[in-house]
Amino acid sequence: MQPEKSIFIGCDDAERLALLMSVFKETSFSHFRITSVTRGIDLVKICNVIAPDIVILSFWNNQLAINSYFPASSGNDIPVLCITRGSEIERLYWSEQQVIFTYPIEHLKIKAHLYSCINSIFLLQAKASALMQLPEPLSTAHLSDTDNLSRYVMELDQKTALLTKVKNRITELHAKADTTLRAELTSIVNAIKSAQNDKNSWVGFMSNFEKSNPAFVQFLAHNYPYLTPIDLKYCCYLKMNMSYDDIRNLLGINQESVRTHTYRLKKKLSLTKNENLRNFLRSAC
Repeated sequence: MQPEKSIFIGCDDAERLALLMSVFKETSFSHFRITSVTRGIDLVKICNVIAPDIVILSFWNNQLAINSYFPASSGNDIPVLCITRGSEIERLYWSEQQVIFTYPIEHLKIKAHLYSCINSIFLLQAKASALMQLPEPLSTAHLSDTDNLSRYVMELDQKTALLTKVKNRITELHAKADTTLRAELTSIVNAIKSAQNDKNSWVGFMSNFEKSNPAFVQFLAHNYPYLTPIDLKYCCYLKMNMSYDDIRNLLGINQESVRTHTYRLKKKLSLTKNENLRNFLRSAC
């Protein structure tokens, strides 16, 4: 069950106060707790006691009420709705720390409109409260180097997969396009291929990889100097225990190429047919 909401009205005109009260009696606010005062001097004292969800001001001099009873220095963050007369809205001012809305007195008799205005303020309050209760974003400070590397690879894999989908779709459209458009589509595909082979991505990967596996690449380079850059990439991915599908996506090769590369890499590392390439690399260093 939600807590009862409270509305506090400060109004020095009996007729206007009666009109405001009728709005609450005839709308969904009828079950709210309504408190009213007719003297400005009573505003703060009672407001502090009842802690309302919204304050409605309808005084002859609303600016005086704002300055005297709701100063910015008080730290009061209760929203205030001022019922304004004529050009008063042009003269009203308040600080950036105050939460104040205005509503023209001429529209008071349009009860549905006033109701909607107040309800909107309540909705804003509810959303602000929900945001305040959200858990703080997880800090990456406590994550291990392996966690950070896994996250980096996952993001890289997602990027590569998305680019591949876009490239494939453009290839499908290429056959249906005219000569001019085909040239443009080809240019886009080449740009995607370039992005997939971006050296910066590999540099970023290695920067993270070497934090959790500081001696692995040096071990391979020292003991197997004939390994190519693509061989080293393949070994690093297997060291992370990535699936062959993920490796295929990251390297931009097909399934048959993965099998061929695995076979050739085992020969370069002098492994027998029965030895497992992944296990060998994961146990190294």
